[in-house]
Amino acid sequence: MFKKELRLVLTENCNYNCTFCHKEGMKKQEKNLLDANDYAFLYQICKESFNWDEITLTGGEPFVRKDIDEIIEKLYKSGAKITIVTNGELLNKHVDVLKYVKRINLSIHTLENNKYEKIVQKKGKLEKVFENLASIRNNLPYVELRLNSVVAKGQNDTKEEIIKYINFAKRINASIKFVELYGNDNIKVPLESIIEILKKLGFKYKGICNVLKQELTDGETTVVLSRIFCANAYMQNDPESYCNNYNDLFITPEGNINICRKSKEDISIYNEIKNRDKDGLLKLIKIALENLGKNCALCNEDKKLAINGGNKTLNDNEGKFIHPKITKEIEEAVIEQLHDTISIYDNGNIFGKFEREFAKYHNVKYSLTFSSGTAALWAMYEGIELKNNDEIICPIYTFFATVSPILFTGATPIFCDCDEYGNISPDEVKKHITARTKAIVVTHMWGYPCKMDELRKIADDHNIYLLEDCSHAHGGEFKNIKLGTWSDAAIFSLQGQKIITGGEGGILISNNKNIIDRALLLGHYNKRCKVELDKSSELYKYATTGKGMKLRAHPIAIRIAREYFKHLDEYNYYKNKYYNMFVKELDEIKGISILKQNVNSKNSWYALILKYDKNKMYGVSRNRFVEALQKEGAVEIDIPNSTCPLNNLELFMSPIELFNIKYNSNIYNETFENANNFFKSIIKLPVWYTKEDEQVVLKYIKAIKKVCNNIKELL
Repeated sequence: MFKKELRLVLTENCNYNCTFCHKEGMKKQEKNLLDANDYAFLYQICKESFNWDEITLTGGEPFVRKDIDEIIEKLYKSGAKITIVTNGELLNKHVDVLKYVKRINLSIHTLENNKYEKIVQKKGKLEKVFENLASIRNNLPYVELRLNSVVAKGQNDTKEEIIKYINFAKRINASIKFVELYGNDNIKVPLESIIEILKKLGFKYKGICNVLKQELTDGETTVVLSRIFCANAYMQNDPESYCNNYNDLFITPEGNINICRKSKEDISIYNEIKNRDKDGLLKLIKIALENLGKNCALCNEDKKLAINGGNKTLNDNEGKFIHPKITKEIEEAVIEQLHDTISIYDNGNIFGKFEREFAKYHNVKYSLTFSSGTAALWAMYEGIELKNNDEIICPIYTFFATVSPILFTGATPIFCDCDEYGNISPDEVKKHITARTKAIVVTHMWGYPCKMDELRKIADDHNIYLLEDCSHAHGGEFKNIKLGTWSDAAIFSLQGQKIITGGEGGILISNNKNIIDRALLLGHYNKRCKVELDKSSELYKYATTGKGMKLRAHPIAIRIAREYFKHLDEYNYYKNKYYNMFVKELDEIKGISILKQNVNSKNSWYALILKYDKNKMYGVSRNRFVEALQKEGAVEIDIPNSTCPLNNLELFMSPIELFNIKYNSNIYNETFENANNFFKSIIKLPVWYTKEDEQVVLKYIKAIKKVCNNIKELL
């Protein structure tokens, strides 16, 4: 359970007038009504009753109080572990009591004198602060120092400023806390930007020092990144519960417990403290703890949907799924490749490196890169010698490129309805096998694995090929066996939105040399064919020309894909983590249901699928629901209309005008009821894949809950 602490706001007064002061949010008062003995009594009650030993003295500037020395000494002698938040100018006047303090949190937002004077609106103060710091560090080496910096655009957010700040902290043996500015979006710098700079400087995550406070270290200096509490609460799905669970007990200077700093709700404990009424004080504290966050102003502000004029859950661009993320690592790899070569005719250089690593990861003998996933699919069909009069069983629900290359072979695609996951149904496959069936091709739709054990058995029983389209399934598994390795051959797309991406590209894997050789001839003529084809093979005579097509990948694309591939398991770890967060938070909501992964599966989460039931949403249409979510800033939530049952597309209903072929197909006679119901009910959203994405995931959850909880507003 989270351990709270007392936070005593000793005064609203301050000797500075900072341009972006994060005041504790208490209402203005004329007098400090509680004295040192009062604070000591309050602390003793909290320690005895709740085992709270931490106490923070804050303000304003605590050292402007005339009785601050007495307050610190009394609390220390009562057993308190004291942290004091100060701007540092007055420290030299209180040296005698600083020995009682566990930690000094020093608000010093920049080390540049001109900027410092502009921020605090005082002149000649920074040098004094430095002198006081030197004195404390020399005379009180055991007192912890933490440098607090509210980061603001154009003030202290550059890499150079942050490096200077870190080096200064090292010299005085201090930790650092960077705080995200609250209340002024024009100059706010997201914590994620600071984290990115720190990571480039060699900092790594150390742990979590508090809920949503991230802690990094370079092995010498610790950096904490945090937000003002209300900013954290605003990001939660349930701000009231979050505040109740994690907020500390704030005491105002006039003797009130602050229930909600934003709405300024208070419970007065002044009389109980002054009268030393232990039972009465304890009763009021317990009431306060029960009511922390109740009637949260943030919750009330958020109830009106953005589509109807309310506040958006995600700000502009905040809800975009940024992929690929062009990191320094990728930039350096691309530059290196540019200076190496951008044209490769064989399996050397980056082609060979990536293909070998990809094959090893999947524990297969062969892999072959192509210009796209679609080209790799075509090559796979050529590899099994698919031709006129052959039939190949295909999913009716898939992206059309799974099937369209089949039309170039002259073979007939035979379509099968789907199961509850949108994947090809093994039972339907059995019904469609004929004497002409040469293969089954499956797609792991949206990263949900097909039932590969059943499909493998069907293929083996009928002595036909099993093929996998793993365009959505990088790193996925079924029954602890990697997707792409259940079949005779498989392809993976390396297109822009795939988790392993080169912008464009594809790769074919197989243990069957004949499949690879024939695939090679489709798109890799001359040098590569001459090296890799067996000279005794009947195919070798075509080595110079192949089938006349050039479908090679671009080296830059493969170099980028290789950099992403290095992190595949890490990315899938975070994807699975965020999937579990979605399940935990959305599982109880009526009207939407998450398509959960099969117990035998390890999804790769190309997308998370929600099923929408308008009958449980007061008749609100799926389109209207999605529109409301997008207005909340959850812009990546959509209805995947272009990925539809293939009998909705003219390419398959009437291919004769494009391919000069006509085939007898079940496509005209079957209703494909499961696929059409699936298609008409689903909503998809991406699953994020880095540690830094957690805040976006939380806000998406919040947006979905907000719209669902206020669905009647859409009527």
